[in-house]
Amino acid sequence: MPRTVDPTVKTRLLLRPVRSPLGTIRIGGVNQGGVGVGMPPGAPRVIPCYSMLYVTRGRGLYSDADTPWREVGEGNLILYFPGRPHRCGTRPGEFWDELWFQFDGPVFDLMCRAQLLDPRRPVHHRPDRDHWFRRFFELIPPLHLRDKTPAPVVVSRFAAVLTEILSGHTATAPDPVPREDWLNTACELMVAHGKSGTAPATVARKLGFSYETFRKKFRSAIGFAPGRYHHDSRIDRAAALLHEGRLTIKEIAAQLEFCDEFYFSRCFKRRFGQSPRAFRQRVRG
Repeated sequence: MPRTVDPTVKTRLLLRPVRSPLGTIRIGGVNQGGVGVGMPPGAPRVIPCYSMLYVTRGRGLYSDADTPWREVGEGNLILYFPGRPHRCGTRPGEFWDELWFQFDGPVFDLMCRAQLLDPRRPVHHRPDRDHWFRRFFELIPPLHLRDKTPAPVVVSRFAAVLTEILSGHTATAPDPVPREDWLNTACELMVAHGKSGTAPATVARKLGFSYETFRKKFRSAIGFAPGRYHHDSRIDRAAALLHEGRLTIKEIAAQLEFCDEFYFSRCFKRRFGQSPRAFRQRVRG
């Protein structure tokens, strides 16, 4: 049966391409509860540029014209090449989490000629998932610094990390340039990666602000209060957990520290326009 609903929670890391004479990072993101691309019964996918996918959780299959079906999963880096049909995704009823980018340009063509980007070796195993996720994720400057970071710097850093992972060399991330990066730190602390994230009042204390000062600075920078950012992050994490299907709605509410299942359901419906139960039925059938 073809998949009729895309169950993926998609987070874009780039809102527009990063273009430079070295090359272009076209787009990138993090997908939770993904199913892949080009899987049967549909046609293989073909793209006009290079692309990479790093699987951080789950497992699936990969094939192309020269590569028979093979298992891929957590810790696998998968490369796609311009004009080369490919299939890569999970089995029916299964999902995975992934970090991905599409890119092209002279620096990446050079890497292809040097056989770092090699169509004969589209799959690489790099098991230090936390390290590589952090290295790629941190390449994209936070929203409030993106216009201040030259595009060639972003592209060259991306190419350097891509070279590291392809060569199997785990380099130590360089010390960050000292800067007033409180906003990025605040957002990272409040995002609900595992459980409910860090409460805004606690974040303010960690950053050395009074809560009122923190609230005003955050609202001025982002456009809404830190409490809403933290709340929406918990609801987005709940959507990913509903996709996975491992926990009951009551267990999800408890894990994300909502006072009860009924309040959680009201909050979820306000954000997604449907109850958690209806949402789960739609994406999982």
